[in-house]
Amino acid sequence: MNRKRRLKTLHLTGEVWREGHMYTAYCRELDLASCGRTVEEAWKNLYQVFEIFLEETSKKGTLQELLEEAGLIPRGETMERPEYFIGRIELPLPASR
Repeated sequence: MNRKRRLKTLHLTGEVWREGHMYTAYCRELDLASCGRTVEEAWKNLYQVFEIFLEETSKKGTLQELLEEAGLIPRGETMERPEYFIGRIELPLPASR
């Protein structure tokens, strides 16, 4: 019997940064974003965006396809991006003339 394994968890990358008086929360794998007046509010709003995204794409039957297009791969009961490293790059600016 060929049964598809049911995924239970997504492992995604989230970033938050300040823009003026607001904070932006962003998920690079799914290209989803939200904002809030505080870091916590931005995260909370991003989770709401995730819930809507997951619910709507599940209803349409396109969730699995969209996750695969985003580069996420199944690992057991999770789906995640292959490991990668995010680091800071420090470069000297050229001297002013």
